[in-house]
Amino acid sequence: MGTARDIALIFLSLEALVAALIPLALLSALAYGVYRLQKLAKQYLKLGQVYAQKAHAYVEQASRKVVDPLIGVHTKARMTTTIVEKLVSRRSR
Repeated sequence: MGTARDIALIFLSLEALVAALIPLALLSALAYGVYRLQKLAKQYLKLGQVYAQKAHAYVEQASRKVVDPLIGVHTKARMTTTIVEKLVSRRSR
């Protein structure tokens, strides 16, 4: 009876070992996959940065095209207002 108990204990230990090895193997595979993907990710991230910089430049250029005329109109209006105020204040003295 003692021998059967020992054999059963050995098989239970093996089952526990296999059950512990499966998550360990999955975790190792995941770590290896991340390691391999780092090299690819660097290439694509650099490419993504280039496209983001181009998009930023286009947005800046478009913003300037829209805003520059408005700034010019505001500047001219403010200059005219200032000149008129100066002329009116001189006459009132």
